[in-house]
Amino acid sequence: MIMRATWMLLLVGCLNRTVTQLEPSRDKVETMNIPAHAFPAADILFVIDNSGSMKEEQASLEANFGKMMQVLETLDGGMPDVHIGVVTSDLGTSTTDGSTGGAAFGCSGKGDDGAMHTTSSVTGRFIADNGKGTHNYSGTLDAAFSSLANVGTMGCGIEQHLGAMQRGLENPANTGFVRDNAYLAVVVIADEDDCSLAHDGLFTSSTQGPQVNFACTSDGVQCDSSTDMTTPGDRTQCRPSDHARWVQSPDRYASFLRGVKADPRDVVVAAIVGNPAPVKIGSDGLLAPSCTYNDGTGPQTAFPAVRTANFLAQFGLYSQSSICGADLEAGMTQIGALLKKEFGDPCFETELQDADPSTPELDADCTVTDIQRVSSGDDRELAAIPSCKQSPSALPCWHIEDDAVSCAYTKTNPHRKLVIDRGGVVPGAEIHVRASCVGVDSSGAQF
Repeated sequence: MIMRATWMLLLVGCLNRTVTQLEPSRDKVETMNIPAHAFPAADILFVIDNSGSMKEEQASLEANFGKMMQVLETLDGGMPDVHIGVVTSDLGTSTTDGSTGGAAFGCSGKGDDGAMHTTSSVTGRFIADNGKGTHNYSGTLDAAFSSLANVGTMGCGIEQHLGAMQRGLENPANTGFVRDNAYLAVVVIADEDDCSLAHDGLFTSSTQGPQVNFACTSDGVQCDSSTDMTTPGDRTQCRPSDHARWVQSPDRYASFLRGVKADPRDVVVAAIVGNPAPVKIGSDGLLAPSCTYNDGTGPQTAFPAVRTANFLAQFGLYSQSSICGADLEAGMTQIGALLKKEFGDPCFETELQDADPSTPELDADCTVTDIQRVSSGDDRELAAIPSCKQSPSALPCWHIEDDAVSCAYTKTNPHRKLVIDRGGVVPGAEIHVRASCVGVDSSGAQF
């Protein structure tokens, strides 16, 4: 699901209230923050697990990449200007303190070291497509991405997803990928949790194979009120460990990523990973899968992504979906919707409450306001925008439109979006629209 940090509480009443007049109650609303005039550009970094269990998942990613782009193509003006790069989770035995643990568990040295994967059909280390016909690849965009994303399954079995993300954004080989005028998105595709290493003790132990893999969990995750991750049984309230010896805290990588952009709100994160729960230690003393499925080639499993989920939740707008399924179509569509939200998606994710059911048209209960976005993160409220129905001569004003094309990926029926009529006036790049509208759940009950 797409997660937001922008849910508000309000008292249902008249339609045209300013944001400062909202009073808290038990009623939730869907809140949008939409650039009034956005330049749609995004640098999208895929971190792909290239360990031995990822063959089927990589194939599904390649097949469903187009689902993400189909959502982005519904933006006003069509597909945005994109850079798309791919790094693998293989950092060998390297750690953030600069040490390496020799060769262990099929891992050695710095692995792929965050260098973006290359292919003969793409000129350079990443796809560059301005959405207007100028690009650096031959054939179709889908085919070019498929070739980049075909990273194989011979990578290190200790998957350092978050460390590879940081290295991918720092490695001089990838210079030019991150642009000042573009949003930055990171997408993790993996069937095991992050095991980014702070120190090399994990590799200098005598254990090998599944025992080394489990050491990432036993060292990097704690559950309930205990740090014991070795006794068989179910675990609850799992989170990154405060006492890890070898594994790096996800906080480090969240802090790094927020600092890549001048405004950290220009960063979005997403992952298609194993379900974070349930977490269970099996009778063999090892971590049990959190989800299983059959994709037609045989049984597949994924392990609880506790640390990855914690990393995602440190951002204001993020997407998390399960890698357990027949294909990744739903997850890639969801990531497309996440990116569209960052560009300024006016489509509603929830059914809207009709404040006056006696009339044939929808009377949405919304508060809409122009705000000025400043780099400090403290938005400045400018002026409330009235509804066009109540104030037809006022500009700007807002109304709700049905749009089954641009909003086709939402689960509402009908598909609806917010429209701001400014009479042709184009606001500055720092102006955003904050809209808060009361919704109903699938049973028709008001939130």
